[in-house]
Amino acid sequence: MFHAGRVRTIGGAALALVSSALVSLLVAQPALAASSATRTVGWSSLAPALVRPNTSYTQLATGTRVPGTLDGNALKLTLPANPEAGPMGGVGFETTKTYRYGTFGTRMKTADCTGQDASGVVTAAFTYSRDHNDTNGNGITDNNEIDFEILCSQPDVVWMTVWTDYDEVTENLRSITRVLNVRTGEVLKNCYITSYLTDCEPPQPGENLPAKTTPIPGFDASKQYRTYKFDWRSDRVTFYTYDNQNRKVVLWDYRGSADRIPQSPSLYMQNVWHSSRWDPFGGASAHNRPSVENTAYVDSTFLPQ
Repeated sequence: MFHAGRVRTIGGAALALVSSALVSLLVAQPALAASSATRTVGWSSLAPALVRPNTSYTQLATGTRVPGTLDGNALKLTLPANPEAGPMGGVGFETTKTYRYGTFGTRMKTADCTGQDASGVVTAAFTYSRDHNDTNGNGITDNNEIDFEILCSQPDVVWMTVWTDYDEVTENLRSITRVLNVRTGEVLKNCYITSYLTDCEPPQPGENLPAKTTPIPGFDASKQYRTYKFDWRSDRVTFYTYDNQNRKVVLWDYRGSADRIPQSPSLYMQNVWHSSRWDPFGGASAHNRPSVENTAYVDSTFLPQ
């Protein structure tokens, strides 16, 4: 897995912010308690104080009359050709304020690598805390993060990860990942690890639910606008999408121990970036540097009310 490489880069680099951006009518909240209400963010207005680019390469721009969107508008996250590997060589945005618990997500079409030479491009939506203390006292730097990630080389598969700790020097960590083929409903992997040198630990009760999900025929994240959400609570994280009839499909209902769930106020982020080491699950190598630009389209973003 390459999740930690992204975490190291985002967490440790100074961020160069673009001075103006076409963004949404987003009203970001301070760190919030859990709420059942969700704000839907469209991408049609100039409001650069409410979200910000999180790499120096990012130029946030709204496309109009975009096919497949609900209102004709979409945020275009365009990764340039021949990008630097890692998220800081990619394009993305983050909220200017943090949240603690609630519902997060996006309606988007991910980057499409069709016809490219085994390109390694990742499209992601996630929460992330820049508080890298050791608040849980386990001797490892905190890394509070909840991820949806999709490789352009495998657009029918979704990677979901819940992080609590990561030490850049020792590479000790605490994270659990579920890899799911959404088209078939097959769980390809459900793995809690404490080091990249160790195998998956046996799952605790509540960590591998459901064992199989409802298949979504024809699912292709790079060809269709799809909704990806997760409900983050202090004792539970539930990831879900919607099928072709707009019915809710739970992809992962994580009910493991609370010490394996992030508890720190976090930013919400979305990005597109080049991974030079992350290959599709069970498939051939696909991590080449993309020689053409790749664009993900964000129709809506969902944040706690």
